[in-house]
Amino acid sequence: MGPIIEITGETRTTRLVSFADRKDAVLSIGRAFSNDIILDDPYVDPQHGQLQITADGHWSYRDLGSENGSKLDKQDVSHSAVQSSATLTLGKTQLQLFDAGHVVAPALSIRNPRQRLLNFNTLPISIGLVLASAVLLASNLYFNYTGEEIRLSDLVGMVMLAYAPLLVIGTAWSLLSKILRGRSHFRSVINVSLIAFIVLELFEYPFVALAYNLPAIDRSHIGAIINVAIFAAYLYATLLICTRLTMRTSQVVAALIPVTVFGFYLVTLWSNASEHSNYPDYNGRILAPMVLLQGGESTDDLMQRLPAVFDEADELID
Repeated sequence: MGPIIEITGETRTTRLVSFADRKDAVLSIGRAFSNDIILDDPYVDPQHGQLQITADGHWSYRDLGSENGSKLDKQDVSHSAVQSSATLTLGKTQLQLFDAGHVVAPALSIRNPRQRLLNFNTLPISIGLVLASAVLLASNLYFNYTGEEIRLSDLVGMVMLAYAPLLVIGTAWSLLSKILRGRSHFRSVINVSLIAFIVLELFEYPFVALAYNLPAIDRSHIGAIINVAIFAAYLYATLLICTRLTMRTSQVVAALIPVTVFGFYLVTLWSNASEHSNYPDYNGRILAPMVLLQGGESTDDLMQRLPAVFDEADELID
């Protein structure tokens, strides 16, 4: 019985070809139209190789002296037996062979968050997100403009400062995805990164307005909590796209890392507080001599105490 072959080209497009009904046959593989398996790949010879199917259902592959050779599971090969699930690489095309009894994965749920994120990779979505982020950057510049001259180099620097980190981070995640999943999913990662950037920009204006009108709100703490929440959501999405972790594991990792970072932030903030510092912030009160401590006596208290201090000094002199 012959194999079912999954053919994946350089552009990651995939097609299935079935030879399950073939017995005791030789399948020719190459770029020429006369082959049984035609590969549209300029790095594949017109007559590249042959796949032999024996009467008892075994398979073997022979390279026909091709220019770029053949690989079986990443090992150079000229003639070798082939097992089910093995992958032949000819040029830049991969052929994975399966027997008819191979168990395929269950159907993906259209409500699966991972699948939705992987499908979030169309060019119109990318263009829309770039335009939305550009509008937010322009709005930010407009609302914070104080009348000074804005040079072209300043605008270029602002754009680079906004988008360069997104590209660097997106490229790093895509590289990880290529290593772990075999595909980079670059556009999906960039789109998710742009959404995180847009959410951060959108959150800034109402939060600043709220903190301005409600002075009791601790801006540093609330801002840190919101940033951590956005980072956790972004981390969860990128873990789903770029790794093979389960949804539950991704949720745990996406929660633990931001919570740990926020915990370090609180510990650092508490450790640097004036009551725990050798150099506390001066609060406008006159401090006791010799020892610098926050919360010294007030100016009025010192003025009332000065006569007694002078009297005590006179006694010591006498």
